[in-house]
Amino acid sequence: MTEQARITVTPESALIDVPREIRIDGFPAYGFVTVTARMRMSGVPWRSQAVFMAGHDGSLDLARDCPVSGSYAEPSAMGLVWSMTCEEMDRVVFPPDRTEPLVIDLHATDGQREATARLVQTFVAEGVTHRAVREQVGGMTLSGELYTPAGPGPHPLVIYMNGSSGGVNAPRAALFAARGYQCLALAIFNYDGRPKYLNDMPLEYFEHALCWARAELKPRDGFVALSGISRGGETALLVASHYPDLVSAVVAYVPSPVTHGVVSAGEPGTGRNAQVWRKGGEPLPHLWQDNPSADWEAAYASDPPYRQTHAFLSASRDAAAFERARIPVERYPGPVLLVSASDDGFWPSTAYCEIVMRQREAHGLPTSHYVCKGAGHHVHYPCLPATLISKPHAMSGLLLDAGGTPPANAAGNEGSYRAVLAFLARATGQAS
Repeated sequence: MTEQARITVTPESALIDVPREIRIDGFPAYGFVTVTARMRMSGVPWRSQAVFMAGHDGSLDLARDCPVSGSYAEPSAMGLVWSMTCEEMDRVVFPPDRTEPLVIDLHATDGQREATARLVQTFVAEGVTHRAVREQVGGMTLSGELYTPAGPGPHPLVIYMNGSSGGVNAPRAALFAARGYQCLALAIFNYDGRPKYLNDMPLEYFEHALCWARAELKPRDGFVALSGISRGGETALLVASHYPDLVSAVVAYVPSPVTHGVVSAGEPGTGRNAQVWRKGGEPLPHLWQDNPSADWEAAYASDPPYRQTHAFLSASRDAAAFERARIPVERYPGPVLLVSASDDGFWPSTAYCEIVMRQREAHGLPTSHYVCKGAGHHVHYPCLPATLISKPHAMSGLLLDAGGTPPANAAGNEGSYRAVLAFLARATGQAS
């Protein structure tokens, strides 16, 4: 009697960062099996497909077996997930801005037999709670989404900030909470209660946020890590350098060692070089001011998608402008983890992180650097689709090339995520 075809996912439902096993059984020995994965993420359909040759016993182990053809080429237990592509690019939202589970339907067939299964990736662990934060502090509206771990606490705190798209990253905050950290996904702009654009942003907003978080959230041992991605990484380094006594650790994803103008996140008509950071009402210098080597056309002269790194490299050639705009990272004595992408298409984040490393090491300050080799600017967390190399910028609408390849992006997401959790465990004294 022929064995019934089946797909086994272990575990079937779990947090998105939990490793899975996917096995397929019950097909003819050495026959070709087509496996398709489909899901909806933030309301938009995604899909992948790969063809495999079954083994002598009619089975497949996706962690072991290479596809013959299809969406990806190497053995990977979650290859069908990270190789998914968006089927409605005009509606794409990435990374996801919701914490609803990602439900992935798997289908395997050889044309005669077929099997189906479901894989569910969650963001909110059992017992994690959420509340919206809208507080008036220092005459400003503090806005964000707070996720708190299960259990009585107190829990260490991570404050996480998005980049030039603004808004907040609730799924990442929920994942931090799942791993024992209360996390405030702090809005800077383009969110309820906050300015629409990045122009003229006072550093005092972050000072007030840090003071409010310490007083109201009462983190364990007063531990407050400041983290952000891209412009949020720039912000994390800048704020820690200006308010070092309020920050316990920094995790900066694909950050900059210098301050910039609004670039893609400014109010229409103000230009890419308009002022962002202010302190005490006074503007802080940024790289693009009085910089004769800065050339935006280096990025936008060719057809889209645009690789902005070329423009940032042009601006970095002016040593005097670079030094004027340099973030004084040596003023922050606490531990810093830098995460970069070596094929970053937005700006040269690996070189940028090396500059921060050299400056801090010269002062004997604790700093580490995790490089996502061959990856692009979109560094996130495990088991997201890693195929979205180019997409329109959420604020400017420009089609930008983030860099990387899907396999490198997937590996960078996984490796950097584990590195960040290990860093935080050491910084909070929880490492074994």
